[in-house]
Amino acid sequence: MARKNLKQRGLSRRRFMQTAAAMAASGTLLAGAARAAREHDSRGHDPECEGTRDLNLVNGRFLTLDAHDSVVSAIGIRDGRIVEVGRGGALGPCGRTINLKGATVIPGLIDSHVHFIRCGQNPGHEVRIIETAASVGELQQMIVARIRELDVPAGEFITCVGGWNINGLAEKRLPTLAELDAAAPNHAVYLSTTGAGGAVTNSLGRTFFQNHGVTVTINAAGAATLNAGQAFAALQAVQTDADRQRGTAEAVDFAASLGLTMVTDMGTQGAAVEYVDGYKYMMNLWRDGNLKIRLRSFLNSSFDTGFAAAQSVVTYSFPRHGDDVFRSNGVGERVNSSTTNPGYVDLVKFAASKGWMVTQHSLTPAEISFHISAYQQAKAVAPIDKLRWTLDHVNPISDDQIAAVKDLGIGLRLQGWNYTSANPAGPPWRKLVDAGIPLSAGTDSTNVGPLNPWLTMYYMTTMKNNSGAAAAPASQQITRLEALRMHTLGSAFHSFDEDKLGSIEPGKLADLAVLSDDPLNASDDKLKRLRSVLTLQAGRIVHGEDD
Repeated sequence: MARKNLKQRGLSRRRFMQTAAAMAASGTLLAGAARAAREHDSRGHDPECEGTRDLNLVNGRFLTLDAHDSVVSAIGIRDGRIVEVGRGGALGPCGRTINLKGATVIPGLIDSHVHFIRCGQNPGHEVRIIETAASVGELQQMIVARIRELDVPAGEFITCVGGWNINGLAEKRLPTLAELDAAAPNHAVYLSTTGAGGAVTNSLGRTFFQNHGVTVTINAAGAATLNAGQAFAALQAVQTDADRQRGTAEAVDFAASLGLTMVTDMGTQGAAVEYVDGYKYMMNLWRDGNLKIRLRSFLNSSFDTGFAAAQSVVTYSFPRHGDDVFRSNGVGERVNSSTTNPGYVDLVKFAASKGWMVTQHSLTPAEISFHISAYQQAKAVAPIDKLRWTLDHVNPISDDQIAAVKDLGIGLRLQGWNYTSANPAGPPWRKLVDAGIPLSAGTDSTNVGPLNPWLTMYYMTTMKNNSGAAAAPASQQITRLEALRMHTLGSAFHSFDEDKLGSIEPGKLADLAVLSDDPLNASDDKLKRLRSVLTLQAGRIVHGEDD
């Protein structure tokens, strides 16, 4: 933050440093001087600043994603909402101006289909940035940087559970025991891959796993490999409640560093107790005012046991209950654990009669046909188009099925998890965009694909996977602007948030990401490596510094 701005707000440099020192002593100084200044504004150390969030962002390149795709150089924010577009607004005594020095700004990204609660409960300190690693050497550097960034105590685990694989590495192999030891000599390491390569550990990790009955084998290349399921269970067995709370906060922070400002969580099949309990960690952050990402949740169920159980849950639960930060949305991504259970039709008809939003995992041609038929019957009960019903995945959707979806007036949630796959079987992006169906984008991460939305956008716009090979017909690629819209306004629409989020327009919440590069003009390689240097949630800085 410029010294000039500190003076304008009546905060002397001496007082600023005194505030920082006092906060450091109490253990609440989280990000240096800029964070201390933010605390001065938002916590009311000066009475006249209580509750204000006046902010001007100037000298930027704002991709507004309004109806005209306007690009402006400045905006004004007041009390968390955008009040001026194209210029700054009048600032009160607590307001400040940030010079973006030409940086590109977008509406905060929204993942419309992710298993984020599960990601937050993964054991250890995740080094999820390795989703973008292009070599073993870079992977090592990322581990070193993550340990330093989080100040991880010696002996604790550095992990990454899914979302990456060896196809993205130049060497096309797992890191060896020696390489992981070199990166983390004082920490245990556990890395498991998606789709190829298995799982590996280092020397400290090998000792842990062997002590917990998990066999570790050194392969011909020198990697210490092990069974991913057994290893994960061993790590879970020693996790504490505090570990899961910390892991959830770290996952939120990493998501904010990518420019994500909202996620729609799709639960887990079977509504496992440990997964449902996971919501408490998000709710703890929410209650404390520290949930730095908006969350929309779906009730994922396994109601094959009978209609009565489902009826009770739907009757005594509350769709779209919550606030702008944490809100339940409806039933999905599975209404039955068996996606073509004959009882499914009655369940979705009942959900429609109660005004519930439904989204459904639909991945095979047979599933898509079955679910379209069920939705057609539900539409006779209630206007499911107005309830924003959707189908998810639909990779093999046919032209006839596209026409049926359009006739129903429902939407589709599409994902880019084929980025980590050699199987060219992604959704027909171009056809679906041209059909005019309401579309949103997500990752389905982290077990089957990366959490990083920029990798999804790379895949959507190039039809290439993490090895650089074709992962879908080139004819189905879409433009970067179309991909960006699906990750913002499209996803906001599917959660009834389009009037508050998804574009940079007056009256909307100031959820924004100031990026490291221009997503419309950066090279393909730079697109994959985009980051947010400053992320705002309703005008509050949740990632980065304002100087």
